[in-house]
Amino acid sequence: HISVHKTFTAVVTSTFSPSFFTMAPKKGSKTAKKAVPTKAPTKADPLFPSRPRSFNVGGAIRPAGRDLSRFVRWPKYVRIQRQRAVLYQRLKVPPSINQFTKAIGKNEAASVFNLLNKYRPE
Repeated sequence: HISVHKTFTAVVTSTFSPSFFTMAPKKGSKTAKKAVPTKAPTKADPLFPSRPRSFNVGGAIRPAGRDLSRFVRWPKYVRIQRQRAVLYQRLKVPPSINQFTKAIGKNEAASVFNLLNKYRPE
């Protein structure tokens, strides 16, 4: 193994000399440059004025006038009440069960019980 390793390293070092790793010269000389015709500066289009862009976080990237409220991560209670509203629209509930969804408030219940208490049998 040692003799094979020595011969392999000798072959590798001889074929890959430091001149092998130098870059190739660039094509074309530096003195001979072609004359490029320069364009006249174009005037700004009044229909599409150029505005400075800010690519920072929260910069002016969002198109103005677009409603992005659909893509907002809403709080959990908002999502739940919206999903509940959608489910109640889709479900067909029998009226005998649906009457319990409209519960009476505590204050109204107290006034109703006071009224019924007057008419309680003796």
